[in-house]
Amino acid sequence: MIERLAPLLLSAAMTVLGSAVARADHACDDLGQPGWSTLASHEIVDVRDGAPYRAGADWYVERTSTILPLCNYINAVGNYSLRSYSLSPEEKIERVMICRGGTQVAPYTGACPPG
Repeated sequence: MIERLAPLLLSAAMTVLGSAVARADHACDDLGQPGWSTLASHEIVDVRDGAPYRAGADWYVERTSTILPLCNYINAVGNYSLRSYSLSPEEKIERVMICRGGTQVAPYTGACPPG
């Protein structure tokens, strides 16, 4: 079953990563040195799907993503400071549709219904 969900996991990770890097919901300390910029971001470190379940005619999985909030300091040349740090990991749980009726929902490529 994992091999059928692998394309779904990869696509979801890329989608979440793209949106997570674009926004940061955490505050970083000011480095306090001229020439350095603060870059708050997230990195996805794990994505796990629970067992598929049915709700009406549709099938879903509960996806748990572990996200690491980062505070990076970078200068104009592109060097990262050794003072960069991470905050405690956060878990995000979301309900993801994999089959609508008997039809796969992209990017899921497994059988519908799963089983």
